[in-house]
Amino acid sequence: MKFIKKFVLTLTLSAFTFGIAQETITNESVIQMVELGFDDYMIIDKINTSDVKFDASITALGQMKNAGVSSEVLSLIMDKSKQNTMSKTGIYFTDASGEDKLVQPSVFSGANSNQVAQKLVSGLINAKQKAQLPKTQSNNVIRQSQPEFTFIFDPSVTQVDNMQNNQGSDAGIFNWWFRMASNPNEFVLVKLTVKEKKNLREVITGKSSWITSSSGIDPKYALNFAIEEIEGNKFKVTPDSLEPGEYCFIYQGQVPQGRENQSVFDFSIQ
Repeated sequence: MKFIKKFVLTLTLSAFTFGIAQETITNESVIQMVELGFDDYMIIDKINTSDVKFDASITALGQMKNAGVSSEVLSLIMDKSKQNTMSKTGIYFTDASGEDKLVQPSVFSGANSNQVAQKLVSGLINAKQKAQLPKTQSNNVIRQSQPEFTFIFDPSVTQVDNMQNNQGSDAGIFNWWFRMASNPNEFVLVKLTVKEKKNLREVITGKSSWITSSSGIDPKYALNFAIEEIEGNKFKVTPDSLEPGEYCFIYQGQVPQGRENQSVFDFSIQ
């Protein structure tokens, strides 16, 4: 009887495998296999021989455990989740509950400069180029003065692949920074100036006069942060203690052809 049951399960697994041969194994796939009655060794074998895209957050692991997924399989899922580079590229912070939250980028709403004032004084002062963000507070709220961030890059994607991904998917559009860059040193952390009356936040991104011009963040406005390598493409970034206010990480590396660095990774310290 046991032989027949095992034989039936093997046939079912074969049919299941054939049906999703071109698919990626996810949390839901594992739960489905558990519900179908697959043994751990079958599930583990399927995971080890397939492309995977796992969510290994505390909440997701709890859901799988409640669905009957064994500790051995969960341990493998946690290990395999480290391979989810393509889907997890970006900047994350750890919230009060210990979960990693993605810092969603915000798009510059416009730029401002004091070129008129510059002309009035015959070029004696610099015209400041300012990038502006809507609203006076970020949607990414952090309630600690010295947060820890995790930067995840994707070194496996070449520049050619990167541009194809950028043009072909929303994920590529929002993640190209982490496919061009390979280290947090290519980002700068700055404090944003809040303009209450105008309902915006802004940062100086360049200066120009009738003699010279410069672009990028002035080094004197860059805030210090420590970098610790966790894995080859994963880094822990810890800024010096931050006072309450509005901040952002801005990519300062090479911008690929056809792209503009119009977004920043902003957050609010409260």
